[in-house]
Amino acid sequence: MAQVLVRDLDDRIVARLKVMAKAQNISLEQKFRDMAAREAMDVEARFEEASRRSREQTRGSSLDSTALIREDRDR
Repeated sequence: MAQVLVRDLDDRIVARLKVMAKAQNISLEQKFRDMAAREAMDVEARFEEASRRSREQTRGSSLDSTALIREDRDR
């Protein structure tokens, strides 16, 4: 497993995270792991949603472009 060292965290943020971790009955370290995992999953979910919307917007049309291409070539 990898390790990450986070420097220069504001003391107030660390104190708040400790309170949150204690309320959840987990360690501060576990709180950071949970937050990092959730963020990574959220990014993936946002990408998948954007991809889904893009596929829907660019879904094939029932328009047959053959006649339009032929018309363009005949000019």
